[in-house]
Amino acid sequence: MNALLRRFVELVEPDLSVAGFVRRGPVFRYFDSAGNGIALDIQRTTALRGEAEFFINVGVLLAPHLQYYFGQDDPRLDVMPRHGVWHHRLVATDDTAELPDHTFSLSTEADTERAATIVRTWLVANLPRMKSWLGDFDAMLAAVEQDRERSVRARAEQLASGEWKAGRWPDGTWHAGIIRVYAHAERGDVEAVAAETAGWPDNGPDSLAAVALTIANERLNERQG
Repeated sequence: MNALLRRFVELVEPDLSVAGFVRRGPVFRYFDSAGNGIALDIQRTTALRGEAEFFINVGVLLAPHLQYYFGQDDPRLDVMPRHGVWHHRLVATDDTAELPDHTFSLSTEADTERAATIVRTWLVANLPRMKSWLGDFDAMLAAVEQDRERSVRARAEQLASGEWKAGRWPDGTWHAGIIRVYAHAERGDVEAVAAETAGWPDNGPDSLAAVALTIANERLNERQG
């Protein structure tokens, strides 16, 4: 890690630490008591002596979905934003940029301060929302619908104006079908899980569909027991 990137980490780490995140290398991770969480990754693309370029990726993690990826292994040390049911790459430019970009580029101390300010500002605006989703399928699915409606409005505005600006679109991409499947599974609704995953290409014994069905059967047995 070069000096500029190290300084960037020093600037953003206190805010993340206060919010409950733990850093391991370039990844900050937060978990609630049920194993749901948030991961923020500094994905380096260039880290030369006098400059640094990187992306900032964020993902919201669903505990049963991590079981699909990690099985019985503890995911807390290795989980990444890509394992989330919602993921986003932060925009490194502001609304005034003609060509919004996701690449954070550091070659001076001023660049580092500006990048850290962008990330800290985004966290202040978005961390409460992300934390409110953890363990709450209804909240997640409501956010999916809100983001869909916002995206439709933003697309209409873009077509009307002929312009695109950062911030006009909802932050992040949802895996709504996966969230619905786990919501059914946690209710013990085996039939709903089977119906939702019937058209999925992979229904083998190690598939996401199989994991969800296992959870659904476990919850059903718990309720009947």
